[in-house]
Amino acid sequence: MSIRLPALPALVAGRALKADTVVAAQRALDEANRLLQGFEVALSLLDDLPDLARPALVEALRHRLAAADRRARASQDRLEEVTGFCGSLRSAASPVEMIEVPAALFEMLSPYLDEAMRPVLQTLSRRAGPGCSVEMVESYFPSPSPAVPA
Repeated sequence: MSIRLPALPALVAGRALKADTVVAAQRALDEANRLLQGFEVALSLLDDLPDLARPALVEALRHRLAAADRRARASQDRLEEVTGFCGSLRSAASPVEMIEVPAALFEMLSPYLDEAMRPVLQTLSRRAGPGCSVEMVESYFPSPSPAVPA
C-alpha cells in the first residue's frame, strides 16, 4: 500500500535521503576497493599457505567480496530509486499537492520528514512575516495518509 504525502515535504525528505544514500554508496565502494586490494595481497600469499588453509582463505575472500558487492548494489538501487522519486516530483503542481509514495520508499523517507522539513517551515514562516508561526505554515501541509485504492 502506498502513502500520500504533500509534494514539498516529500521532496525535502527525498533530498536528505539521497544525500545519506550517496554517503552510504561511497562507503560501500570504498569497502569493496579495500577488499579488492586485500584480495590481491592474499592471492599473492596463497601459494605459501598449507594445502588445507587455501580453500578456507579463498572461501572467506569470496564471501567478503560477495557481501561488499551486495551492499554496493543495494546502495546503487536505493540511490537510483530516490533520484527517480525526486525527479518525478518536478511535475507536482503545488507544494501541498498530495503525491503517492510506495510503502517501502515511505519507510526510508519517514525518518527525514520532520527533521528535513523543519528548516523549510522556518524559512517560509520568516518570509511570510510577523504573526505567521512555523505551526501555522505547517498546517497548510496535509498530514501523510494511506492511499486508498479506487
